[in-house]
Amino acid sequence: MKRALLLGSLSLILGFASKPASADTIFNLTYNGCSSGCNVLPAGSVTLHQNGTNDVTVTVQLVSDYSFRQANDTNHWSFVFDLANGITGASASNINGYGQSFSFLGLGSYNDSPLGSFPYAFDCTSCSTGGSAGTTTQKLSFDLTAVGLTELSFISNGSYFFGADVVGITQAAGIGQTGNIGATGTVTQTGVTPEPSSLLLFGTGLTAVGGLIRRKMVA
Repeated sequence: MKRALLLGSLSLILGFASKPASADTIFNLTYNGCSSGCNVLPAGSVTLHQNGTNDVTVTVQLVSDYSFRQANDTNHWSFVFDLANGITGASASNINGYGQSFSFLGLGSYNDSPLGSFPYAFDCTSCSTGGSAGTTTQKLSFDLTAVGLTELSFISNGSYFFGADVVGITQAAGIGQTGNIGATGTVTQTGVTPEPSSLLLFGTGLTAVGGLIRRKMVA
């Protein structure tokens, strides 16, 4: 009985002490940088998910009022971001444009007026340059890897953490209106989900202790 009690207690301790899965860090695209409109805000969100060591999945989700666009100048890029000093050699894989083709441009200097300059950018090579023509897409996801990379490695360029170049595709957003939408430094949501192993250990501990209590009551 003492052994069973010890095992039950150990399971409970391990269940509480086990490391939870990484929280998702979510930024909303709330800054309107469109020169002619883009009045539906937030225009979307950027979600960061830590997959493991040196690996973060980035998901950009626009609301249905907008679509990514292909810029025809050097002041607009489909998606831009910055990383902390010391994070070098970042590479992108598993790029999914959900109907469109996006290319990772890598380390450089990408002006995203009026959001400023960013060192990393994606360009949509198949998106419409504006208006309502072409296939629309509201989502981009990719895995970013670099030595030391975590969710906290994504920093602002001094004012904005992320930028996305969009075109309005609804009346509310202004059909054909284009421009850059930005995300400020306010984290709008985090979520922590326990790992299945943690839940299993916790449940095992409760079952063992509960069984001991029932046996003692019967005796």
